Amino acid sequence: MNYMNRIIIVGNGFDLAHQLATRYEDFINWYWEDRGSYLVGSFSNYIDDGLCSFKLKEEVCLKGWALVWQWHYRISPRDYSLRDLVEVAKTDTKVCEFTVNSIFLTEICKSIEEKGWVDIEAEYYRMLNSVYLSSPEKLNNEFAIVRTKLIEYLTSIQNRNINNSIVNQATRECMMAPFCANEISIEGRAKWNEFLKCRIEDEYLSDIIKLYGESEARKRVRQVSEFKKAQSGQIDNMGIDSIEGDKLPSEMLYPDRIMLLNFNYTNTADMYMPADEHHFPINHIHGHLDNPDSVIFGYGDELDNKYQEISSLNNNELLKNIKSIRYLEDVNYRNVLEFVESAPYQIYIMGHSCGTSDRTLLNTLFEHPNCVSIKPFYYQNDEGQDNYIEIVQNISRNFSNAQKMRDRVVNKTFCQPLPQRIVSNE
Repeated sequence: MNYMNRIIIVGNGFDLAHQLATRYEDFINWYWEDRGSYLVGSFSNYIDDGLCSFKLKEEVCLKGWALVWQWHYRISPRDYSLRDLVEVAKTDTKVCEFTVNSIFLTEICKSIEEKGWVDIEAEYYRMLNSVYLSSPEKLNNEFAIVRTKLIEYLTSIQNRNINNSIVNQATRECMMAPFCANEISIEGRAKWNEFLKCRIEDEYLSDIIKLYGESEARKRVRQVSEFKKAQSGQIDNMGIDSIEGDKLPSEMLYPDRIMLLNFNYTNTADMYMPADEHHFPINHIHGHLDNPDSVIFGYGDELDNKYQEISSLNNNELLKNIKSIRYLEDVNYRNVLEFVESAPYQIYIMGHSCGTSDRTLLNTLFEHPNCVSIKPFYYQNDEGQDNYIEIVQNISRNFSNAQKMRDRVVNKTFCQPLPQRIVSNE
């Protein structure tokens, strides 16, 4: 039996396509709002979370931050945003002694101010290789605090905003779509033809069709039978590869199995998968919010030259947040390896930037002999501009063989935008 599977790589862009505020910038904004909520409600003169501190000066003569707004500033906190109240406290040196105790937090905020965005994992790795290479303990402690707060933030997003109401039918159709001959690499054509030959001879095609929720399985199997009968002479004489791709019934081309490889901590993408763990396994490779201890947050680029330097220093603290090492704490990574070894597969990329923070794993998937296709779903704005080229550029950095990259990545002609959830203003 010759199978062909699909791996759907899901990243943060998938959550963003569902209008969820899951960018690192959103998280940092929430962080300052969270600090603001403490300033509004605390009857302590000193607030410190390990990253920054707010100390109410004695000359203010008030016992607790909760009293400052009404009795010192003569304002109601309800009339101001929490972020604005934080800025008041940070800048009013007569009232507050504000201290940032974390260089890591400083660099994160600096990146947002200068570039409008930040990659916290990449920032951590940069600092690990520079400021904290000889003594990483402080950075790791700060990173652990950020990790805890990120889990808290994303959990609030999941509990409040992620439910079946945000499921997009167009997205479901993309994820469950049949294979397309035009998307298969030149190198993978032999595997593709073996798959087609198997499907033509498959007596249990109706079972596969039913997996994808087809209500008229018998009718669709009959259509496939009629196709096989009509094309039998050409197939027998010239082979399955003689049949033009657009003549193949879509019912023949469903993947045997689809693995959802979810790089997010949220369960947004999970809602699109049928409840069949064998045919539609869900793999939260970086852990899940329901189990905070499972969350893998760090860096994963063993191909980087600096990683070799880190590894050779014989300091385990430097490897504490390296993803490829943390993968060994769970079976998720092994399950991915078993899946890619089991049969040829196509890769869908939905909302994952394919940045270098995940390069170790992505390189394994992209360059594996069983990989026959890599299809990126790009973001397209209202003006028609898209990031297809940017995604492909990032994909290329995860290859050591540029020739394989050019063959396996589906060209833009056969790609499409990732569907976006439309939020009603009503």
